[in-house]
Amino acid sequence: MLESRIITENLSFAYKNKSIIGNVNLNVDPGQVLVILGPNGIGKSTLLNCLSGVLTKYNGKISVNEKDLSELTTKNLSHQVALVSQGVSIKSSLTLFDYLLLGRTSFHSIFEQPDEHDEKVVANVIEEIGLIDYRNISLQNMSGGQRQLAIIGRALAQEPDILIMDEPTSALDYKNQTVVLKLIRELSNKDISIIMSTHDPNQAQIIGDEVGLLIDNKTYLQGSTNEILNDKNLSKLYGTSILSTYNESVNRKIFGIGMD
Repeated sequence: MLESRIITENLSFAYKNKSIIGNVNLNVDPGQVLVILGPNGIGKSTLLNCLSGVLTKYNGKISVNEKDLSELTTKNLSHQVALVSQGVSIKSSLTLFDYLLLGRTSFHSIFEQPDEHDEKVVANVIEEIGLIDYRNISLQNMSGGQRQLAIIGRALAQEPDILIMDEPTSALDYKNQTVVLKLIRELSNKDISIIMSTHDPNQAQIIGDEVGLLIDNKTYLQGSTNEILNDKNLSKLYGTSILSTYNESVNRKIFGIGMD
């Protein structure tokens, strides 16, 4: 039985001899949600781009489904790992259905057209992201929250084992953040492994099975949410006072900035 979907061993990445991330030993199991936290510029996007194969000149080892990532073809990797990048802006006039069909491109040669199976996969994804009524609506006529769900849907159309999401809620209001977080939990319940970054420790508290802290360019700390998410670790991580209180109405800790 597969124990881990993705593992890194002493992963590091440098740009023009400047270390961006270092000594990252990361592990994600099937159906597990790992939330990456860290301040601006610490290397969260760099880490996710290494894990998804976008950046290849890293040191150390990344294993995907027990295979070395560096030995996987682009096509093979795309059938296992899907990336939702930060700040993607859709300006296409495609309908939702046609946009999601683009996620099936790697399953065909350049001259082949989508088939009945592709259309079935996309129809199921549209239902999964809760946009059935928008199937034939142009992306230009959808709200920002709906377009974000469409971007996630295109990634899901790849039928990945691992979904990597770089701050997927950063541009969303509270309602649409909730929609995306609920979707992430539903996907993990279907055995998809998810790695997402965020600035908000409250999101990690809500959906994270494990939390990874990028403390500096040579320190990565990962553990269970209950173990890692505490005032001391978060205050060190962000360089400011972070205080938590337990809220009985939501049955969890709530983190906020200390203003003393």
